[in-house]
Amino acid sequence: MKQVIYMIGMMGAGKTTVGRTLAQRIGWDFIDMDREIEREQGKRISEIFSSEGEPAFRAMETDLLKRLAGRRRTVIATGGGAALSPENQRLLAQSGLVIYLRVSPDDVLARTQGDATRPNLMADDKRARIESLLEIRSPIYCATADISFRSSGASSGSLVAKILKHPKLKKLIEDADKNL
Repeated sequence: MKQVIYMIGMMGAGKTTVGRTLAQRIGWDFIDMDREIEREQGKRISEIFSSEGEPAFRAMETDLLKRLAGRRRTVIATGGGAALSPENQRLLAQSGLVIYLRVSPDDVLARTQGDATRPNLMADDKRARIESLLEIRSPIYCATADISFRSSGASSGSLVAKILKHPKLKKLIEDADKNL
C-alpha cells in the first residue's frame, strides 16, 4: 500500500516548503532528498556536482529513492531532476502519490535569484537555462505525476489547502490511517 507522497517539479517550485507544510498538517514525517544526500555525503549538492559530476549525484538520488520508497506516512520533496530517469519514475509511481508543483520561469528565476548552490543554474543566461530545463522537464513531470498544482502566485498554506481537498490525496491519507 502506498504511504508516501512525493513532491516533484523544478527548483524553486516550492517542493520543500509545501511538502513540509503538508506533512505538518497531516501529521506525517517529512524528508527533503537533497538535504538528506547532503547529510549522508557530508557536502553540498553543488560540491557533489563539481567533484563527482551529475551522473554520480543522480546515482545517489536513485539509491536514496530506493531506500525511501518503503517508508510509511512520509512526504518527500525530491530534487528537481529526481523524476527524470525511467528507473526513478517507476519507483515514484510504484511507491507513492506523485504531486507535481508547476511553476513559471519568472517564479523560478525570482525564487532562486542569488542562490549559488544550484548547479543547474550555473549559466550566464539563467533565464534561458530555466526555460530550457522547463521545456525538457515539464512533459516528464506531467507524465510522472498523479496530480499537479500551480505553485506560482500561491502561498504555501493556500496551496496545501488545495492539495488536501484532492480526492486522490484524501484517499491515500484515509487508507494510511486505516493501517496504523
